[in-house]
Amino acid sequence: MKRNPFKVDPPFIVSFSGGRTSGYLLRHVLDAWGGKLPKGGEVMFANTGREHPSTLDFVRDVERWCPIHWVEYRRDFPFYALVEHGDASRNGEPFAALIEAKKYLPNPVTRFCTSDLKVTPMKRFMKVLGFPKYTTILGLRADEPRRVAKLRSDPTRDIEMPLADAGITRDMIIEWWKQNDFDLKLPNDDPAFGNCDLCFLKGMARVERVIRAEPHLADWWIEQERLRDARFRKDRPTYAHLLTQITLQGVLFQESTDDHTVPCDCTD
Repeated sequence: MKRNPFKVDPPFIVSFSGGRTSGYLLRHVLDAWGGKLPKGGEVMFANTGREHPSTLDFVRDVERWCPIHWVEYRRDFPFYALVEHGDASRNGEPFAALIEAKKYLPNPVTRFCTSDLKVTPMKRFMKVLGFPKYTTILGLRADEPRRVAKLRSDPTRDIEMPLADAGITRDMIIEWWKQNDFDLKLPNDDPAFGNCDLCFLKGMARVERVIRAEPHLADWWIEQERLRDARFRKDRPTYAHLLTQITLQGVLFQESTDDHTVPCDCTD
């Protein structure tokens, strides 16, 4: 009998990013276990404080299916906090605290934001729950072969990617959500708003669409670069310059085939 890729043996974490892909993944993991997570199966959403409010609302809505642990980075022991929709950070507080602790900005070479804001807080909480070793279930799809291959080659983590194993693509997931009684409601239904709103690893066309639609979202990124007198990326203008260029000029950046690039654990 062929193994159901969504029925992963516990202990495990379903790493829920707050997007349609990870929501689809969670629903199918639940269905594989008869609608209820097994003992040792946990769902976690790591909030950086830079997720769009629509993402936070979607995580709250998905909680009708099962409990979701909302975790946030903290500088002091135990170095994470458990929050809920009502008191979750919305102004980048965990991310800013991490930058202050590191004394420098994350960048494409040293991407400590993903590990320190997401992977490590979840790991610490799982240890408290009594699971120092576990499998992480990630929502990478079959149409993301480079990212899937990169994570499969990581010997330091036990990772399962059922969507890739099952041949699930973005279009299939979009169609599936059309049949549901609730859905993610990002501005303009634009995936550019997913994950951290102006993540420095997003393609420039996506950054432009976010700034053009909601210019105030650039303020936090501008402030972090000002405080450190540095840039998140040396190969791009500062966020202050981007805000000025995008709000005063026409379309600056054309979409490219790899414009969806995001950190390894940040799924749609």
